[in-house]
Amino acid sequence: MSTINTNGINVNYPQAGVNNNSQGFRDNFASIKTNLDVAATEISDVQNKAVVKSALANTVINNDMANTLISNASTRSFRATTYNLGNSISGTLSIDVSQGDVQYGTVAGNVTLQFGSWAPTGTQSNLKLQLAISNANAVISFPINVSMANNDFGVTTLENFANTSNIPTVSIPYGVAQLDYRLSSVDCGNTITIEPYNRPRQITQVQQRLVPPTGFPGDVTGKIAVGPSVNQLLISNTTVTTNIFTTAGNTTQLYTDLPVVFTGTTFGGPVAGTTYYLRNVVSNTTFTVSSTLGGANLSLSTASGNMFLNPVGYTYVCTDEYNSTTYTKTVSSTTVTTNAINVVSTTSLALNAPIIFTANIGGLVANTVYYIKSISNPNVTVSQSRTNGVADTVVTLSSNSTATTAVAYIGSDIWKKILTTAW
Repeated sequence: MSTINTNGINVNYPQAGVNNNSQGFRDNFASIKTNLDVAATEISDVQNKAVVKSALANTVINNDMANTLISNASTRSFRATTYNLGNSISGTLSIDVSQGDVQYGTVAGNVTLQFGSWAPTGTQSNLKLQLAISNANAVISFPINVSMANNDFGVTTLENFANTSNIPTVSIPYGVAQLDYRLSSVDCGNTITIEPYNRPRQITQVQQRLVPPTGFPGDVTGKIAVGPSVNQLLISNTTVTTNIFTTAGNTTQLYTDLPVVFTGTTFGGPVAGTTYYLRNVVSNTTFTVSSTLGGANLSLSTASGNMFLNPVGYTYVCTDEYNSTTYTKTVSSTTVTTNAINVVSTTSLALNAPIIFTANIGGLVANTVYYIKSISNPNVTVSQSRTNGVADTVVTLSSNSTATTAVAYIGSDIWKKILTTAW
């Protein structure tokens, strides 16, 4: 409430046509000055404390509420402030929570995060931390007060968590280019809770992904995955002379040595539930199978009906942390007569190791796991399957001189597979 008081001003002074005493003038001027001083004080107080839409004249806007309570308010279209932490984050990064509700940056190397300027104890302070990843080998370390307790909101539940000398760390999951976290504290940062909001927590989601035995950088113990889906095929006919199966589907997803199982009411020779192996993909609708890897075609009779071909499926479990070395090789050509792949140099390559090509070339499919069957510098041959650690049948290639690259993974097998059976 304003304390300006105009009662001391004589509004009837001076009187017209009368010789007025100067004291009246002095009294009025004194009252006016006093009230102007009061007004100046009150206006300055308003300027210092009021929330305004834009800066007042000759002032800098500052709507800091200083933890003042606002209650029973309806709000609409409130925005969160942002702050750029940098485009090449590494080393120690001190994050001032008060600089923005959403803070973002790009992790280019190992980084140790520190947090400060949380809200006072007894109030909740929140931060969204958005980290783009430019270095897949980087490790993010959190302060110890980012809860290490065994609860639903601690850093121990984060994907790829590791306790390194009592420092909570997170390595970058395979194939991930963005890690986003919500951090919160109710005791001025003495204890900080954390949760991911663009990734699952540790071992809470079965991922569908490519799984070579060695895994990829970022794989850690406990990850669970299923391989890329391969469709079930409806088989309508078997033929005695050629031992082929005919399907109305598409055989392009099939490959030599792929384990398969027939289900339903079988006909023409195969036994339901028995594991067979793809022998030849004859056309887009026909194929043959064998009873053993690399064996002769299964002998069939001519028959028709409805049965299903199910590629054998596996659930994959990671039992160790990734510890392999990657070697990138230049591929110059493929040769039809020897099924050889010219990789310019075979240095550091190893038999039976997984190798992945980055583009289609000579019958090789990009981003598919193959296994090195033979090495004769500068050539290698590959198989698309491996049994008990040994590469199976060599993939048949066509001649192609389109250059590409291949990445070989040389190291320990950390992924194990569990057979899943058809219903």
